[in-house]
Amino acid sequence: MVKYEKYAVAVIFLIFAATLSPWTYNFPLNDDWAYAQAVRTLSETGRLALSDWGSSTQVLHIIIGALFSKLFGFSFATLRVANVLIAAGALFLFVKILDEFEIGPLEKMAAGLALALNPIYLVLANSFMTDIQYFLWMLAAMYFYIRRLKDPEDSPALAWAGVCVAAAYLTRQLAVALPLAFTLSLFFKGRFKWRELAAVWALPAAAILGYHFWFTHIHGPTWASENYVAAATLGHISRPLAFFNDAFYRLLASMIETGLLLLPLAIGYLFSLPQFSSRNGLHRRINSFGPWLALAVLIVFALMNGPLPYLQNTMARSGFGVLTLGGSQLKPSGLFASQGFWLLATGAAIVSAVLLMCVLGLALRAGNSALRFVFSVCFLQLAISLIGAKFFDRYLLTLLPWFAVSAVFAARGVRFNKPAVAAALLLCGWLGWAGVKDYLAWNSAKWELAGRPRADFHPGQIINGFDYQAWFNYENKMAYLKSMKPLSMIGEWEWQKSGDYKAIVTFNPDPRLKILDKTEYSTPLSSRKGVLYLMSPRN
Repeated sequence: MVKYEKYAVAVIFLIFAATLSPWTYNFPLNDDWAYAQAVRTLSETGRLALSDWGSSTQVLHIIIGALFSKLFGFSFATLRVANVLIAAGALFLFVKILDEFEIGPLEKMAAGLALALNPIYLVLANSFMTDIQYFLWMLAAMYFYIRRLKDPEDSPALAWAGVCVAAAYLTRQLAVALPLAFTLSLFFKGRFKWRELAAVWALPAAAILGYHFWFTHIHGPTWASENYVAAATLGHISRPLAFFNDAFYRLLASMIETGLLLLPLAIGYLFSLPQFSSRNGLHRRINSFGPWLALAVLIVFALMNGPLPYLQNTMARSGFGVLTLGGSQLKPSGLFASQGFWLLATGAAIVSAVLLMCVLGLALRAGNSALRFVFSVCFLQLAISLIGAKFFDRYLLTLLPWFAVSAVFAARGVRFNKPAVAAALLLCGWLGWAGVKDYLAWNSAKWELAGRPRADFHPGQIINGFDYQAWFNYENKMAYLKSMKPLSMIGEWEWQKSGDYKAIVTFNPDPRLKILDKTEYSTPLSSRKGVLYLMSPRN
């Protein structure tokens, strides 16, 4: 059994994901359409053309999607299944990283499942966003960098780390944080040598410069590259007071939401706190000013801003995922629509966040340079994300490995309350499954309703959510706008404003509109069925 335990988390995740039947849903979620358009173009014509909407580098993401499309045919179902498989691979790599820190088998499984079953991971795994593929390459690079830090003579590990960083950068620009964090680790370890530094940066620099040359001189600029990647970020930081206020809000919101996402691991310490204190000296921190100050700050933040959720766009009062339709107050959302649920979740998340911050300090003091490298990678990526013009809860995915690793690392020699953790994982798993199943169900219903044959209008003339309209209209509308004016003068949502729309899909049967059609769908969040209406203006 020891031989196969490293596969356990990935296998459990695949079985769990299979119960959601991801292969049956042939439609995009959130920004899936932008990457899928590029995948379809590459697989059908051999031409690599990035969507104007996507701000990430995305090249490797598109190539991998095109390979799956060539093998199994292009569809969103194919791309979704491919992403689920990649998500399982990332979990396997995460367990391999835990092996490098000699974490016990049950603690490894707890940390791996806490990562796998949180809503952000489940929603992103069932999409075709770049986050999961980037996460795979990020963890792979971290694994090889950790091996190099533990064994300075392991030259192949450094080379493989460079390959993985290059792959990560060709998925998302955030990957520059990986070799930078490793460079800082070498500096603080006293092993800063120019020859090793050149080896660290050779492949990442080749990927960065190669991509820049290709994008600038061969591909050409996109709307996102002209208006979002640099321009929006510079605009965001150009107002110092607003920027620091926004960054402070994002940081505190991130800590509370991280506490919620990794609640099962914190619960392991909540019931073993006396032993944990005596074995690891936590009593000195609990009795010190720091944890109490953190608790007070997070409570004040919650009182000022209300209960969770704080960040867009995975967790919401309507359930999980991005709500793209109007009339959300009539959507059956079960617990997620309850104020009491979010009040309870906020209180638990704050306590969890403080506990995770306590074990963070213990892990940093007791850990070696490899563990501190994991800390620097995750927090450096968070810092880069905080600078951006937009900040979504899915950006927390790259922060979670550190808190998961530090939580189970600090549990060595302590009675980590496994039954409590298992119960919390089951609860979080059920909520995650129900939330994602609901997300897929109502999206499936909206695509089915809008796709029925109509005599008066075609599917592209229906207002049916951002992702639906973008799949039918974005390329044509952007081509027209680019023929009329330069990229810098095109507004972010200008493509959506112009259009000959004839009908709208909504949860709310607006009496001012005429009901043309409707459909029902089942959701695990409620005993009653959800209803979507196709409506048009009255003549």
